[in-house]
Amino acid sequence: MILSKERKTEQKKMITMNDPKSSVRLNRYLALCGVGARRKVEEHILAGKVSINGEVVTEPGRQVMEGDIVMFEGKEISPVEQKYLIFNKPCGILSAVEDSRERTVIDILPPELDKYRLFPVGRLDRESEGLMILTNDGMFSQELIHPSKGITKTYEVELRKPLPEEKLIEWAKGVECEGLNLKPISVRRIGRSPLQCWFEVVLGEGIKREIRLMARSLGNDVRRLIRRRIGKLELRELTAGSYISVSMEELWSYIKDGKIV
Repeated sequence: MILSKERKTEQKKMITMNDPKSSVRLNRYLALCGVGARRKVEEHILAGKVSINGEVVTEPGRQVMEGDIVMFEGKEISPVEQKYLIFNKPCGILSAVEDSRERTVIDILPPELDKYRLFPVGRLDRESEGLMILTNDGMFSQELIHPSKGITKTYEVELRKPLPEEKLIEWAKGVECEGLNLKPISVRRIGRSPLQCWFEVVLGEGIKREIRLMARSLGNDVRRLIRRRIGKLELRELTAGSYISVSMEELWSYIKDGKIV
């Protein structure tokens, strides 16, 4: 994918900021520092966790100037090298940066990656597994998950018991659950054992635990859930807990044009 002129300008400004008159919005600065995607960054700012030159700032649009000292949760931060990892999340691991009780996707990465302040793009619940992107580029994360990009996610789902054909038709048309109408882009049977229990489900924007909610509304439950594709990037060879590091341009190309990892 070719970066827009605006995105290139922002990246250059945020990384170098050589001109004393140059500035960048605080929320964008924090995103480049690896604090998180735009929504999470703005939550941190509004919560009073960020200061500029010793002054707590609660305005996401405040400008950061060359030479300003920006602190997050009491620690000085600055833009870091942007990293993009294609990761195979194991089952039983949280899709979070940190947790006081359970291991997260960040915990199982090599210690030498700690300095990059990586975070997962999107979510896979604890018992789900498969393809995930880890990065410290908040702007990239926002672009990837924004509905306007139309990037689908494909899952292989094993249900606990066989699903009759009439229930499959109902699933494809959309089901009501907790006051929501949940409808996949597509759903079809796939030939994995046990037969009649495995399905390929394609989602668009999605909501939290959407596939599990749909299964329950059909009188069933999910035994195993694997994210197989993000766009046209497909997980087949990368073992659980492993990752590969790529450039942003490579990653967008894989998502848009296709790549098996």
